Amino acid sequence: MTDTLIHNARIRTMDPTAPLADWLLIRGARIASLGHGAPPDAPHRIDAGGRLVLPGFQDAHIHLLSGGIDLATAAYLYDATTEAELLETLRAHAAAKPDLALVMGSGWQPGYFGDANLTAAVLDRAVSDRPVMVYDSSFHNACLNSRAVEMAGVDGMADPPNGHILRDAKGRPTGMLHEEVIPLVAARLPDLTDADRMAGLRAGMAHANRHGITGVLDARVIDTDAQVYARAEAEGSLTLRVAGTALVTEADTPETALARLAALRAAHPGPDFHVHSAKFFMDGVYENRTAANLAPYADAGGGNAPCMFTAEATKALMTALYAERFAIHVHVIGDAAARRALEGLEAARAANGPWPAQHQLAHLQLVDPADFARLQGLATANVQPLWARLEPPFSDPSLAMIGKARWQDVYAFRRMLDA
Repeated sequence: MTDTLIHNARIRTMDPTAPLADWLLIRGARIASLGHGAPPDAPHRIDAGGRLVLPGFQDAHIHLLSGGIDLATAAYLYDATTEAELLETLRAHAAAKPDLALVMGSGWQPGYFGDANLTAAVLDRAVSDRPVMVYDSSFHNACLNSRAVEMAGVDGMADPPNGHILRDAKGRPTGMLHEEVIPLVAARLPDLTDADRMAGLRAGMAHANRHGITGVLDARVIDTDAQVYARAEAEGSLTLRVAGTALVTEADTPETALARLAALRAAHPGPDFHVHSAKFFMDGVYENRTAANLAPYADAGGGNAPCMFTAEATKALMTALYAERFAIHVHVIGDAAARRALEGLEAARAANGPWPAQHQLAHLQLVDPADFARLQGLATANVQPLWARLEPPFSDPSLAMIGKARWQDVYAFRRMLDA
């Protein structure tokens, strides 16, 4: 077992009794010792050049398990910019995994693909003998091939609340699905095995660990996810700490949400996996026209989308969960969704009084400037700078829908911080 020494460093230990060190000795996968002054000998030495060394990073919004399952089982479509590239990647993945009952892919970019050019007929040219389901990079859109459309009975399904089956001029499903219909369709297709889920967790943890991540908040946990995390915790195979935020849906009442989330929290108290917060999807994404705006979309399509929770339901649910000391974590893209979430948190705090939790509004692509100051002391802005890019596909089609007059309010991180 080779020792590795990191020296000439500013090491923050996160231990209040000994917060700083100059060197750190790693033996195997563990920190063996650390200290000040002259370091010990080691066969492998890293001169940090006086730079900061931390024991690990915490990712405050990640989908560790589902992302890991994609790494382990799905075709990697993030780099595809043309139909030919997407189909060849999917075709090669299916050929390499002939035993897959469901061929999955993830990561197609809405700036390159979407309702107009990604259909069941297109995917059939890659795989036609097995069902195929491919998710976009946001996981708010998915497309099926014809075999999957038939197997899931999509033609006979009605749109659920906050979900949409795209249909052609004759009313036939094109294969494209938006938002809350996706899990309903997925439930009718071949399911993952327990071994698939555990392999996915291992892949996700390995990816996170390689980047120095030692703790995460999984921002959407349902019962099956919790069972996988709990099994890994019981086996001692979790290589990071996981806090789970349990899903609340528009169908929930305060009573049903509290019963389900309280049971999850009681079943999973930690220390390495625990459920501590409630996840709301207040809207969808611009790419499928489900982001909730205060003003109509500025592009030729016009229109708008409602928030996924009414004002009354938002306040009632958040007030009840807040009272039982669940932190609130809200997916927010449009400025109407941001305002709805803030109003819910304000009502919850007014009813229950403040308490030291990190309530979070995630993403915040567009926020009305009048609401920047409302974040202070109420919720943490949980943002993803990766998306704050002007080049395609990240800017398409959202900037056109937001309108040039509002571009300065898109991902306005500095202004949120200064408010």
